[in-house]
Amino acid sequence: MQNEIVWTSGFFNERFPAPISPLGWSLIGPLIEELALRDPLRFLGYPDAATIPLTRLWHGHPYANALAFQIIYKCFPDSVLPEDAYRYFPAGNTRLRQHAPYPRWIDAPRLVFALFRAFLSDPFNVSPLSNYAHWARYTRAHDRRVATLRAQYDELAQAAPRALFAALRDAARAHRDLLRIHRWSLMDADLTFGLLKRLARAWIDRARANEIAARLVAGAPNKTLEVDAALRAMTSDKWQMTNTAMQAFLAEHGHRSFSLDIATPTFAEEPAQIARVLQTTDNRRQTIEENSSLIRHPSSFPQRVIFAWVRLLARKYVALREDQRYYWQKSLAVSRHLYLLLADRLVAAGVIAERNAVFYATHPELLDYFDARMSPHAFAQSIAARQAEWRAYTREFEQAPTITYPQFLRGDTPLTAAQSHAEIPEPSQGLQTWRGRAVSPGIARGVARVAQSAAELARVQPGEILIAPATDPAWTPVFARIAGLVVERGGVLSHSAVVAREYRVPAVAGIPNIVAEIHDGEMIEVDGNSAIVRIVQ
Repeated sequence: MQNEIVWTSGFFNERFPAPISPLGWSLIGPLIEELALRDPLRFLGYPDAATIPLTRLWHGHPYANALAFQIIYKCFPDSVLPEDAYRYFPAGNTRLRQHAPYPRWIDAPRLVFALFRAFLSDPFNVSPLSNYAHWARYTRAHDRRVATLRAQYDELAQAAPRALFAALRDAARAHRDLLRIHRWSLMDADLTFGLLKRLARAWIDRARANEIAARLVAGAPNKTLEVDAALRAMTSDKWQMTNTAMQAFLAEHGHRSFSLDIATPTFAEEPAQIARVLQTTDNRRQTIEENSSLIRHPSSFPQRVIFAWVRLLARKYVALREDQRYYWQKSLAVSRHLYLLLADRLVAAGVIAERNAVFYATHPELLDYFDARMSPHAFAQSIAARQAEWRAYTREFEQAPTITYPQFLRGDTPLTAAQSHAEIPEPSQGLQTWRGRAVSPGIARGVARVAQSAAELARVQPGEILIAPATDPAWTPVFARIAGLVVERGGVLSHSAVVAREYRVPAVAGIPNIVAEIHDGEMIEVDGNSAIVRIVQ
């Protein structure tokens, strides 16, 4: 039975583009499984919600059971199905959700009762009319919890392991409370942005609905753009890249990292990372705000009122997708610091040779070791074996990222490209052509520049087309100088799409293996209106 399960990386591959560390997965894997997958199945009344296998690692990469998404999205009529749902279905075939074993017509009373109970259990959080306000209040509590834990660092460095594990539990509660809000914000972003596009199609301009919706949600302030502005300010004449400027930036935003994996150092720990993303200031965001006001609105007054209300909600939730990751990284940075304090004890005891080896342990193993339920020798052997295994995964990923991180598995077997992805149109007029998902409107031509990771961003020159598996919020400053963007992963509400629209960069997402099929230096055209990418003469 396990060998027949279809697993999708679509839920994880933008957030964790490289193999995730064992310790990082043991921290957040259970939280994501419970809050983002198992709880929603409970909210729908699925009878096997407590027992269905939902997540796994394959060669260090996280996957989710595709059946969970079939069940969740089976409840959505085609008219309101979120646009990014295609990522969770082989060949992008969302009709597969109709084959899910639940819900059936006979399950309707159970489904309605379960949804009603879920809403009553947390109405202020569940409702799209109030979730964003709930989040605004929570951020203040989150900051206080993070500040309290940070204030204890010096004391915890000398404390018994029991105190460190207590602090780790406090940090885990902060992760959990944030994700409880975030899961509903994600759904609200999908629904409100999708509704905005449908209203634009029905009431304004059917042909330009995608562009209209994209323009209307651009310009909403968010934490990703705030960090970008602070980074670029450090290279302005005023700051002249002084130590004071750097210290001010790190004091405010130093918890940021290139990954949600706690094994990745934060900016504060390794400020040299920032040099890879520092760019000069440009004025394109202001241009977007000016142009968005020129877009036509519905003609009748009732339509204008409804359209303005939906636009307001869509802008709030698109911005929240960026903000929530920023705040999550605050508490993740705390967890990372606490685990490194435990690592110092392991180094002193001779269990590991250097502190970063702790990321090849798991949280339960650390508990067992410090509670004397696991011997130092057995613990050291477990870490060493897993370190060798993960290093092999990292090497194979660096050599062939797309091949070694397939979008879908059946059991342990990667599905072929034909089974996993929607068909790509035949080349047009003898030129190589790819079709993906239009996520930011406009057309751009330029030299292709392939970047697999943040370490390669320095190679990207002004006016080039960035080709990448996905982009991270910390990559945002590079958008100020690229002419276009093509990414393998993500959808219309991914980080890549949100920031591309802010910078008015034409972008296409969801083209498998594009980082291998387009090479540095090729002249390409990105059409963010029709979702076509082509090599041009």
